[in-house]
Amino acid sequence: MNKSDEQKVNDLIHRIGLKNNLRDSEVREIVESQFRFTYETIRSLDLTEKQIEEIKTNFIYKYLGKLYIDNKYFCDTLEDV
Repeated sequence: MNKSDEQKVNDLIHRIGLKNNLRDSEVREIVESQFRFTYETIRSLDLTEKQIEEIKTNFIYKYLGKLYIDNKYFCDTLEDV
């Protein structure tokens, strides 16, 4: 993400926080919690490489959008851990 996009995200988070009487950190935590849950859940499954290749790669988050997982990158990341 470039600096311009990062500033837009920060401004949006701040506006949402003001509208809902929340701190910026609280809004960011709410948004990131769904992605963190997906990441931690997939990591905890202890899948084989073959199973990872077959795993669903698109996750739809209501009101937030779609998360796409690149299986090749995911496998490479697991090898580094």
